[in-house]
Parts: sequence; structure tokens; C-alpha cells
Amino acid sequence: MLSKRTKYVVYLVFKLAEEHHGLEIAYAYVRFVNRVSDEEADEGASTLSLVGENVRRPYVKCPQKRVDGWMEIELGNFINDIGDDEDVQARLMEIKHLHGKGGLIVQGIEFRPE
Repeated sequence: MLSKRTKYVVYLVFKLAEEHHGLEIAYAYVRFVNRVSDEEADEGASTLSLVGENVRRPYVKCPQKRVDGWMEIELGNFINDIGDDEDVQARLMEIKHLHGKGGLIVQGIEFRPE
């Protein structure tokens, strides 16, 4: 259960396998399923790099290493203003370069109050 009138930041917690590919650029967003359409969420999507190497664009989010050895990257945020029990969707996608992707090891997704 999420607290009312609270802003949450959503993080993907992951590692990369030694042999990974196709994870340089992705898009992410977080939305209330019944309040924000896919189209609206797509417009506000964040650009991120799971690899984080050689990113020369200031608007691209890069992962941070955690003390437990995993990496984390912010997928987005939302405000639970009215405190209802709606579904929240966190989405990570890459649809512009339709080639294979591999080597992403996911520990989980964390919803943290800010």
C-alpha cells in the first residue's frame, strides 16, 4: 500500500552480465494505469542508458552503483495524491532499434518515497 500525498521515485535494480548487448538506450516511464494514457506517458518518457558508458547526451539518465554491488537507475516518479488503490505501471522499453537485447539481470523494481 502506498502512502497518500506522497511522491514516489521508481528504480530498476539490476546487474549486467559480462556479455551484454542492445542495452545502450532505452525509454522508461511510470504512470497510474487508469489516469494516464500510454500516449501521454510515452510523451513524458525518460531516456536512459543501462550501460552508462560513453553517453554524451545530458538528458540521458545513467545507472549508479549501489553499496550492495547492484546498479540502479531511475525509471520515473509519480505522486500518490488521492491515495487510492489504482494500478501503477513502471515500464522500460526500447522500440526504435529492433535488434536483440541480452545480459540484463533484474533484481527488482523499488518504489521509494521521496
